[in-house]
Amino acid sequence: MKKLSLILPLLFPVIVDAQRVEITGFQSRQFEQDALLECSGVKFIHTMVIDSVDCDCDGFWIMKGVHGDKPVKAFWTKKHVKNSVGYELPPNKYFVYPNLTENSDSARVTIWLIPKRR
Repeated sequence: MKKLSLILPLLFPVIVDAQRVEITGFQSRQFEQDALLECSGVKFIHTMVIDSVDCDCDGFWIMKGVHGDKPVKAFWTKKHVKNSVGYELPPNKYFVYPNLTENSDSARVTIWLIPKRR
């Protein structure tokens, strides 16, 4: 039984890594039309932490709620994107949207989250 107790702690990081969650959002606009935002949203039952971000945008913002109509946090410029790593999101449903760069008609942002370690 002692061998089993030594193996279980080694398996835990693999289980945590398997719970990595991805959220991707898009924004596009066409001439003389409102911007179109797209994100299916992800619901968490535990507090999650932003682990990494990939975007072709000038920052991004996070919304929450069933319909994504409640603002959470904005990282408005590309230089602030790195500050988002480590940001905690308590249990809720979340959406993420990219901020368009100047002279761009479309953008994408993907954030990866991991469970908060206790």
